[in-house]
Amino acid sequence: MSDPQNGERGGGVHSKLRLYLWIYGTALVFIFISILLIISFGFINSEPGERCCPAAYSCFSLGLICLFVYVNVMFLRRKFPVNWILSCCMAVLFGLGTASMLPEQTAGHVVLLALEVIVMMGLLLLLGYWLPAKCHPLIYIALTSFCLAIVMYVLCKIISDHSPEYTETADVWISHCVLWTVACPMLLFQSHVINGYWSSESPYLDIPLCAVLLLIDFLACYAFLDAVEEVDYAFENLFSSRTIQLLVRVGRSEM
Repeated sequence: MSDPQNGERGGGVHSKLRLYLWIYGTALVFIFISILLIISFGFINSEPGERCCPAAYSCFSLGLICLFVYVNVMFLRRKFPVNWILSCCMAVLFGLGTASMLPEQTAGHVVLLALEVIVMMGLLLLLGYWLPAKCHPLIYIALTSFCLAIVMYVLCKIISDHSPEYTETADVWISHCVLWTVACPMLLFQSHVINGYWSSESPYLDIPLCAVLLLIDFLACYAFLDAVEEVDYAFENLFSSRTIQLLVRVGRSEM
C-alpha cells in the first residue's frame, strides 16, 4: 500500500513546481517581449538620445489604471481568460512605456543590463524561497536585507579604496550595489507571497498578476541601471557646495 502522506507530499511538490513554472515562465516571456520593444525602439528612433515622453506617460498611465482596476475587482482576477488578456495588455503597456522613456539603446547594452537584472532578481527570489522553521517572514526579510546591505557596503568600500580617484566606473558599481540593496526586501517579500509564506495558500489564481509585478520590478531596475550616470550627476549637483549655499540663502531670505 502506498503512503498517503508521501502521495500528498509529492502532489504538493508537483503543484508548487507547476506554479513556479507558470509564474516565472510567464514573467520571462513578458520580459523577453519588453527587451524586444526596447531594442526595436532604439532602431526606429529617428533622433538618437531623444525620449518620447508623451507616449511613455500615456502607456504608464493606462497601465497603472488597468492594474489598479484589475487588482481591486476580484471578478477580473478570477475570470479566465479575461485575467490573462488584461495581464498581457498591462505587460505590453509597461513595456511600451519603458521603451518610449529610454533613449536609443544598442542590442549589446540592452542584453547586458537585462542579464544583470534577471540574474540578480533570480538570486533574490531564490533567497526568498528558503525560510527557516519557526522564523517569521518579516524577521527573515529584515535579517537577509541587513546581511546583504553589509556585503554591499564592504564591496563599495573596496571599490572606493582601490580607486585612485572617484572615477565614473567606481561610481557606477556603487550605484548598482545601492540598487540591489534597496530592491532586496521587496523581492524577498514577493518571493514569500509566491511561496505562500504570508498566507495559507500560494497564489494559484493570481499567476498573471504575479508575472506582471515581476515584470514591473525588472523594468524599474533596468531603467535605473540605464540612467545610473544621470542619477549620479543629479546627486552630485544636489549635494554640491553651490547648491547648499543656494539653499542656505533661500532659507535665510524666508526667515
